[in-house]
This record gives sequence, C-alpha cells and structure tokens, in this order.
Amino acid sequence: MKATARLVAEARPDGTTRLTTLAGQAPLLLRQTIADGEARGVAQVYLVAGAAGPVGGDELHFGVHLGPGARVRVRSVAATVALPGLRPDESTLTISVRVDSGADLLWDPQPFIAARGARHRTTVRIELADDARLTWHEQTLLGRHGEEPGSVATRLCVRRAGRPLLDHTVAVGPDHPGSLGPAVTGADRAGSTTVIVDPAWEGVPPADRLTLEPRDDAHGAVAVFPLAGPAVVISALSRGGLDLERLREPGRAARGLPG
Repeated sequence: MKATARLVAEARPDGTTRLTTLAGQAPLLLRQTIADGEARGVAQVYLVAGAAGPVGGDELHFGVHLGPGARVRVRSVAATVALPGLRPDESTLTISVRVDSGADLLWDPQPFIAARGARHRTTVRIELADDARLTWHEQTLLGRHGEEPGSVATRLCVRRAGRPLLDHTVAVGPDHPGSLGPAVTGADRAGSTTVIVDPAWEGVPPADRLTLEPRDDAHGAVAVFPLAGPAVVISALSRGGLDLERLREPGRAARGLPG
C-alpha cells in the first residue's frame, strides 16, 4: 500500500490558525478538532488510522508545512501498530516538516508499536526557521503485551536556520544485532525521544533550560541532553508505556513538553 497525507497551516490576522490543506489516505487520515482552552487559537489535528498497519511493504508519506506565525498540535486517536506483511519487506514512513518564522508545532502522537515479525523504518526531516518553536515527541513500544518485539528504526533530522541541529537514529529489535542486549534496551521495551526547540532559550545556559525529576514510582531512566542551540533532547527508557508516561510527568510544567 502507498499512502500520503498533507497538512498546511497559515496564521490569520487575528492570531488564530487556519488549515488550508488537510488531506490524507488510509492509514494516514487527518481530522481537525477543537483545541482546549489553554490552546486557544491553535489548530489541533488528530491522526486517525483508517486501516491496519503499516504492514510490511507499505510506503507512507506525510508532509507538514506551517506558515509564518501558525500554531498547530498534531496528535493521534490511538497507537500505531506495525505488522508483518506476506513478504519480508520493510514498511516505511517518511515525514517532511517545514516550520516557518514565528510558527509553533507540537507533535505528540500515541505510541508506535512494533508487533512481532514487523520490520519498519521511519525517517523524519524537519526544517525550522531561526525563531520557530518545536516540540517533537515520539515513543516506541517493542511488541504488544506478552509478545516478542518487532524491529523498528527511526531517524530524526532537524535543521534550524538552514544548519544541522540534530541527526539522531535509533534502531532496535531482532533485525538490529545487540539492540536488545544490556548495552541498549536490556529488559526494557519502551523508549521515547523528545526534542524541544525554543528561541526563548537563546543565551540560557544548558543546565538551566530544563530539569526533570522522575516520580518515585517511575521505573526506568530519563536524561536531558542540551543541543548546540536553544534546544534539548530528552531520552527515556522503561519497561512499558505506563512507566514511560510517569517518567515524563514531572516535566510537563516546563515549556513545550507534551502533557
């Protein structure tokens, strides 16, 4: 299966955001919803899976463009489950994002689950203006409950003002030797990566940008890594999705961290 989706947003004179393009094909169906009171003026879009998958061999493409001053939240109704196909081909998802001057994108979908036997690859390329804001959160679960993990590789490339800010690849599962051992995931089967880019952090020392103190009942590990710019990467690893959420909770009051 081949499918594409496209989201284009622009800012109105009154400061609200209008979606000029919102189109998709199953399983990349997009639906606009009303944002909550704290996000007044923000365009909120949910990704709705219109079919199972991605299934091995599927090729999915998602394009996002936020014009100057636009503000958009992208979430999903449910988790995405990658499944094996009849042939041992990878499924692929390519996401291309452009965030123009003064625009703000929050990307916070439900987890991506690599079911047993699945082979999947996601590539994300993001172009940011120097005063654009970004919160990009992705989380991966290896296998469904009580199930052996599938294989998934994710590459996240972020450029700011035309220069590289981050090029980060995570590859885990049976197809990636050593990735399930103690040096990488060990017994943990849930991981997340969050990138926050905020121009308000210009000139702020890295240690003062963001601090997380995980809850006492959160099992796992979380670390904050400053980037060479007004940005940080938050990496977390835990035994399951619930613990992964607990690791994130203390930071929700910080700017940009999805709540």
